[in-house]
Amino acid sequence: MKRPSLHPDELAMQLDAMLPADRALFDAAVAAVAERQALGWRFRLVMIESVMMAGLVLIAGLLVDQPTSLFTQASVTVGIACFASGLLLIWLSSVTSGLMLRWRGHRRTR
Repeated sequence: MKRPSLHPDELAMQLDAMLPADRALFDAAVAAVAERQALGWRFRLVMIESVMMAGLVLIAGLLVDQPTSLFTQASVTVGIACFASGLLLIWLSSVTSGLMLRWRGHRRTR
């Protein structure tokens, strides 16, 4: 498989030629940036999911000829509940990750 050519503004990095200490610092920096971006992407996905679910309830209410106030209220309720549950899942995954890291570190010190 042919490697794509680099953009003229990009630096060509040869990771194999790096010293091990420099490589570890580089990997840690890349991991930190990726972790920060992952949180943002999770939040974006929760927002998209909430809007889609609220929209689906709104469209379903329109299609079955329900009173406007009824399906509008249901749509808002579903959107808020979906957003809250998504944020709860993001928080729980963060807490679980921290607990697992602490547990693994505690196990290694024994």
